[in-house]
Amino acid sequence: MCGIIGSVRRRPAPTEALGLDTLCHRGPDAQTSAWVGGAHLGHARLSIIDLTSGGQPMSDVHGLTTIVFNGEIYNHLELRRELEARGQVFATRSDTEVILAAYLAWGVAGFARLRGMFAFALHDRRDGNTVIARDPFGIKPLFWTRGRDGSVYFASEVGALLELSGVSTDLDLSSVLETLTSRHPSGLNTLYEHVKRVEPGTALVVAPQADAVIHVRFGSVAEEVERRRLEGVGNVTPGEVRERVLDSVEHHTLADVPLGCFLSGGLDSSVVAQALASRGGEPLNAYAVGFEGASSEASELPYARLVADALGVRLHPVTLGAADFAALAPRLSGSLNGPFSEPADIAMLKLSLRAAQDVKVVLSGEGGDEAFGGYPKYAVDGFARPLGPAMRLGHRWLGRRGRLGIAADALSEPDRAARWMRWFANDDAPRALVGALVGAGARPERALGWVEDRLSAYPPGWSDLQRMQVLDLEAWLPNNLLHRGDYTTMQASIEQRVPLLDRCLTPWAVALPARVKIQRLRGKMPLRQAFGDRLPKAVLERPKSGFRLPLGEWMTGDPALRSMTRDLLLSPGARLRAWLSPGELEALLAPAALAQTGGAKLAWTAVCLELWLQAVRARVAA
Repeated sequence: MCGIIGSVRRRPAPTEALGLDTLCHRGPDAQTSAWVGGAHLGHARLSIIDLTSGGQPMSDVHGLTTIVFNGEIYNHLELRRELEARGQVFATRSDTEVILAAYLAWGVAGFARLRGMFAFALHDRRDGNTVIARDPFGIKPLFWTRGRDGSVYFASEVGALLELSGVSTDLDLSSVLETLTSRHPSGLNTLYEHVKRVEPGTALVVAPQADAVIHVRFGSVAEEVERRRLEGVGNVTPGEVRERVLDSVEHHTLADVPLGCFLSGGLDSSVVAQALASRGGEPLNAYAVGFEGASSEASELPYARLVADALGVRLHPVTLGAADFAALAPRLSGSLNGPFSEPADIAMLKLSLRAAQDVKVVLSGEGGDEAFGGYPKYAVDGFARPLGPAMRLGHRWLGRRGRLGIAADALSEPDRAARWMRWFANDDAPRALVGALVGAGARPERALGWVEDRLSAYPPGWSDLQRMQVLDLEAWLPNNLLHRGDYTTMQASIEQRVPLLDRCLTPWAVALPARVKIQRLRGKMPLRQAFGDRLPKAVLERPKSGFRLPLGEWMTGDPALRSMTRDLLLSPGARLRAWLSPGELEALLAPAALAQTGGAKLAWTAVCLELWLQAVRARVAA
């Protein structure tokens, strides 16, 4: 795991500074840059594989290509053997050099053979092109833009990109609106009008002097799911599921540094922990979070301890409190990369800071719900047609309070695309702010249009369950969960790996029939059956649980957190005053509002948004 940044300039700029200091948290071990032809390539390194000779920018032995790379290639040893048989010579043990060799052997199409997570920029001296690519799941972030002079810039983080000269900080108000209502910008959009994400599974081929940018698709989760489905995936045995999961976890352990895992006590993280622990050797380090003042039902720790005791792993509990929100929120949201308004992000950052004391790599269970059908919505969405009228009545009474209210809200929507957006919708956005953004030009229909376009592109033979799963793999994961996970772990300079998101495992799991994945309204049955005899019964029977903590109580009762929130939102210079009146901001912090779960999240969303807006103002003024 590292950070990359660079440019392909319209005109030579030998004195250009890439600002690698903005990525030091991603790569504290070394920061290096080099001009290669017309490309300026910068790299901040977190050393994981080949600690002595894996420095970057790296060139192949013939000096034809040079790369800066963020990520890991888990099948690089297999590819190395195949390439050596073709006569390729290597100078290092690094997986980075294998990418160069694969490109020389097979071109951009060779990127489809990489099993791993990656974002890289590669300059080809033979034709002068610079190739910028991102893995098919979008596990590794990569952003790009054209500067005011037509130059192309790219970086692992938006904040680093915006610090470069000539890059616009104009806001995309539709993306701000989508972040508030859908929890992430739609498609390839970001919070900034001129900055886009590199599409997962896509390479941007940038011509010399940035004269043209050609988008080349080399990998698609949807296409791989369809290939697996056409192969006729049917009933599977627990042994086959376990073998596939163990194979992915084993590949994801490739490292020359210590590794551990995050353990929530949920099924996915417990499966990963069990697979890791079964390898033997030194006891595994696992990290779990609990909350000050929270009941045992709201804490992950009791379940995490059950799993740790059963597996014999060394559990490191971390307790989260009000002081952490006051201390860590400015670090997460008070930058050009923000806002990060999910309370879970604060927990992830504190957990990552603790893990960094022992390890450089952590494995997590991210992607298990999307791969194996774990979200409750997957099990009940099929009832939308027969229960729709009743759900519309229920929604009028319940709103979106609790799980039943969320289900009633979603199932009352007859349009499939709109309904699938409602499941993960965020009703904690200040309504006055939403209205003000729309009045200022934000387009609320844009996200729905993107979802409708994706659904129309899926093969007609897919079940609705498979469509929902792939939609989440293409949107919810790369634009929300993976983006947040990457940023929070990288703030602590550790690498997060996600073995349940794997080229050889995930498309196969999605292609399984619905009856295999969901039974009696319970999802992830293949995982439950494959690991049921190896995990505590309480974990297997534990219902899907959200991230619940006493945020409102903390915002009301903790002096430091209360002072921070009031100073931010009630200051005469608050940026949110462009859209909300002082009275509306004051109402967000009323004790009666904070006593409600939705009210507390609404206020916290406003706090994080204000922190980000102040960072944007500071950048514009610089």
